Amino acid sequence: MTEEPLVTAVTAVTAVVTVIAVGNPYRGDDGVGAAVLAAVSESLGPDPRVRLVELDGEPVRMMQAWEGSALVWLVDAMSSDVPPGSLQEVDARRLDEGDSSWRGVGGGHALGLREAIEFAAALDRLPAEIRVLGIEGETFDHGEGLSPAVTHAVPAAAARLVAAIRRHLDPTH
Repeated sequence: MTEEPLVTAVTAVTAVVTVIAVGNPYRGDDGVGAAVLAAVSESLGPDPRVRLVELDGEPVRMMQAWEGSALVWLVDAMSSDVPPGSLQEVDARRLDEGDSSWRGVGGGHALGLREAIEFAAALDRLPAEIRVLGIEGETFDHGEGLSPAVTHAVPAAAARLVAAIRRHLDPTH
Protein backbone atom coordinates (compact mmCIF):
# COMPACT_ATOMS: atom_id res chain seq x y z
CA MET A 1 0.00 0.00 0.00
CA THR A 2 1.43 3.35 -1.05
CA GLU A 3 0.96 6.17 1.30
CA GLU A 4 -0.45 9.35 -0.22
CA PRO A 5 1.46 12.47 0.77
CA LEU A 6 -0.42 14.77 3.05
CA VAL A 7 -1.08 17.94 1.12
CA THR A 8 -2.66 20.95 2.68
CA ALA A 9 -4.21 23.31 0.19
CA VAL A 10 -4.05 26.91 1.20
CA THR A 11 -6.40 29.17 -0.63
CA ALA A 12 -5.67 32.85 -0.34
CA VAL A 13 -8.68 35.08 -0.68
CA THR A 14 -7.81 38.17 -2.64
CA ALA A 15 -9.77 41.27 -1.84
CA VAL A 16 -12.08 42.12 -4.70
CA VAL A 17 -12.74 45.61 -3.35
CA THR A 18 -10.26 47.84 -1.54
CA VAL A 19 -11.28 51.03 0.24
CA ILE A 20 -8.37 53.30 1.11
CA ALA A 21 -8.91 56.15 3.54
CA VAL A 22 -6.31 58.79 2.77
CA GLY A 23 -5.60 61.49 5.29
CA ASN A 24 -4.16 62.71 8.52
CA PRO A 25 -6.40 62.50 11.60
CA TYR A 26 -4.23 65.16 13.27
CA ARG A 27 -5.22 67.81 10.70
CA GLY A 28 -8.91 68.37 11.43
CA ASP A 29 -11.18 67.37 8.56
CA ASP A 30 -8.31 65.67 6.76
CA GLY A 31 -9.10 62.72 9.05
CA VAL A 32 -12.56 62.19 7.54
CA GLY A 33 -11.40 59.18 5.52
CA ALA A 34 -10.67 57.21 8.70
CA ALA A 35 -14.10 58.08 10.12
CA VAL A 36 -15.80 56.91 6.92
CA LEU A 37 -13.71 53.73 6.90
CA ALA A 38 -14.80 52.92 10.48
CA ALA A 39 -18.46 53.40 9.52
CA VAL A 40 -18.03 51.19 6.42
CA SER A 41 -16.39 48.50 8.55
CA GLU A 42 -19.26 48.61 11.04
CA SER A 43 -21.87 48.34 8.27
CA LEU A 44 -20.21 45.57 6.26
CA GLY A 45 -18.73 43.50 9.04
CA PRO A 46 -15.88 41.13 8.24
CA ASP A 47 -15.72 40.09 4.58
CA PRO A 48 -12.53 38.62 3.10
CA ARG A 49 -13.47 40.10 -0.28
CA VAL A 50 -13.20 43.65 1.09
CA ARG A 51 -9.96 45.25 2.25
CA LEU A 52 -10.18 48.44 4.33
CA VAL A 53 -6.93 50.40 4.65
CA GLU A 54 -5.97 53.72 6.23
CA LEU A 55 -2.98 55.45 4.62
CA ASP A 56 -1.29 58.83 4.49
CA GLY A 57 -1.36 59.14 0.70
CA GLU A 58 2.13 57.87 -0.12
CA PRO A 59 1.83 56.57 -3.71
CA VAL A 60 3.71 53.26 -3.41
CA ARG A 61 1.81 52.24 -0.28
CA MET A 62 -1.48 53.00 -2.03
CA MET A 63 -0.48 50.85 -5.00
CA GLN A 64 0.51 48.02 -2.67
CA ALA A 65 -2.79 48.30 -0.81
CA TRP A 66 -4.93 47.97 -3.92
CA GLU A 67 -2.87 45.16 -5.48
CA GLY A 68 -5.16 42.47 -6.90
CA SER A 69 -8.41 44.40 -6.40
CA ALA A 70 -10.91 44.89 -9.19
CA LEU A 71 -12.52 47.94 -7.57
CA VAL A 72 -10.73 50.55 -5.48
CA TRP A 73 -12.26 53.48 -3.63
CA LEU A 74 -10.04 56.30 -2.35
CA VAL A 75 -11.79 58.29 0.37
CA ASP A 76 -10.33 61.68 1.15
CA ALA A 77 -11.05 65.20 2.29
CA MET A 78 -11.09 67.94 -0.29
CA SER A 79 -10.92 71.70 -0.29
CA SER A 80 -12.81 73.49 -3.04
CA ASP A 81 -15.68 75.91 -3.51
CA VAL A 82 -18.52 73.59 -2.41
CA PRO A 83 -20.10 73.69 1.07
CA PRO A 84 -18.34 71.76 3.85
CA GLY A 85 -19.63 68.20 4.13
CA SER A 86 -20.51 67.95 0.43
CA LEU A 87 -19.75 64.61 -1.21
CA GLN A 88 -18.26 64.36 -4.68
CA GLU A 89 -17.34 61.27 -6.63
CA VAL A 90 -15.12 60.87 -9.67
CA ASP A 91 -13.23 58.25 -11.64
CA ALA A 92 -9.70 58.63 -10.25
CA ARG A 93 -8.26 58.57 -13.76
CA ARG A 94 -10.05 61.89 -14.36
CA LEU A 95 -8.96 63.94 -11.36
CA ASP A 96 -7.44 66.62 -13.58
CA GLU A 97 -10.42 66.80 -15.95
CA GLY A 98 -13.68 68.63 -15.47
CA ASP A 99 -14.31 71.39 -12.99
CA SER A 100 -11.67 72.77 -10.69
CA SER A 101 -13.20 71.32 -7.51
CA TRP A 102 -11.20 68.12 -7.96
CA ARG A 103 -7.95 70.00 -7.81
CA GLY A 104 -8.69 70.36 -4.08
CA VAL A 105 -9.07 66.66 -3.31
CA GLY A 106 -6.66 65.47 -0.68
CA GLY A 107 -6.22 68.54 1.45
CA GLY A 108 -2.41 68.69 1.71
CA HIS A 109 -1.59 65.43 -0.03
CA ALA A 110 -3.49 65.64 -3.35
CA LEU A 111 -0.22 65.22 -5.18
CA GLY A 112 0.10 61.75 -3.64
CA LEU A 113 -3.24 60.62 -5.08
CA ARG A 114 -2.40 61.87 -8.54
CA GLU A 115 1.13 60.48 -8.39
CA ALA A 116 -0.12 57.06 -7.29
CA ILE A 117 -2.58 56.92 -10.16
CA GLU A 118 -0.06 58.16 -12.74
CA PHE A 119 2.64 55.81 -11.44
CA ALA A 120 0.28 52.82 -11.42
CA ALA A 121 -0.89 53.66 -14.96
CA ALA A 122 2.71 53.86 -16.19
CA LEU A 123 3.40 50.43 -14.64
CA ASP A 124 0.09 48.99 -15.89
CA ARG A 125 -0.93 48.38 -12.25
CA LEU A 126 -4.22 50.27 -12.11
CA PRO A 127 -7.23 48.27 -10.97
CA ALA A 128 -10.11 47.81 -13.42
CA GLU A 129 -12.05 50.54 -11.61
CA ILE A 130 -10.66 53.21 -9.29
CA ARG A 131 -12.87 55.93 -7.84
CA VAL A 132 -12.44 58.83 -5.44
CA LEU A 133 -15.05 59.86 -2.92
CA GLY A 134 -14.21 63.36 -1.76
CA ILE A 135 -15.75 64.95 1.32
CA GLU A 136 -15.46 68.72 1.41
CA GLY A 137 -13.58 69.79 4.52
CA GLU A 138 -13.96 72.97 6.50
CA THR A 139 -10.78 73.08 8.55
CA PHE A 140 -7.39 71.47 8.06
CA ASP A 141 -5.71 73.03 11.09
CA HIS A 142 -3.55 71.01 13.45
CA GLY A 143 -5.60 69.02 15.91
CA GLU A 144 -7.90 66.06 16.08
CA GLY A 145 -11.62 66.03 15.41
CA LEU A 146 -13.89 66.78 12.50
CA SER A 147 -15.95 69.90 11.97
CA PRO A 148 -19.72 69.51 12.51
CA ALA A 149 -20.50 69.62 8.77
CA VAL A 150 -17.95 66.91 7.99
CA THR A 151 -19.06 64.78 10.95
CA HIS A 152 -22.61 65.00 9.60
CA ALA A 153 -21.41 63.81 6.14
CA VAL A 154 -19.71 60.63 7.42
CA PRO A 155 -22.85 58.42 7.52
CA ALA A 156 -23.88 59.46 3.98
CA ALA A 157 -20.37 58.83 2.65
CA ALA A 158 -20.24 55.41 4.32
CA ALA A 159 -23.71 54.50 3.03
CA ARG A 160 -22.69 55.45 -0.51
CA LEU A 161 -19.58 53.27 -0.28
CA VAL A 162 -21.40 50.31 1.30
CA ALA A 163 -24.05 50.41 -1.45
CA ALA A 164 -21.37 50.55 -4.18
CA ILE A 165 -19.42 47.69 -2.59
CA ARG A 166 -22.53 45.52 -2.28
CA ARG A 167 -23.48 46.22 -5.92
CA HIS A 168 -19.99 45.23 -7.00
CA LEU A 169 -19.90 42.05 -4.94
CA ASP A 170 -23.42 41.01 -5.92
CA PRO A 171 -24.47 42.73 -9.16
CA THR A 172 -27.83 40.90 -9.17
CA HIS A 173 -29.08 43.13 -6.33
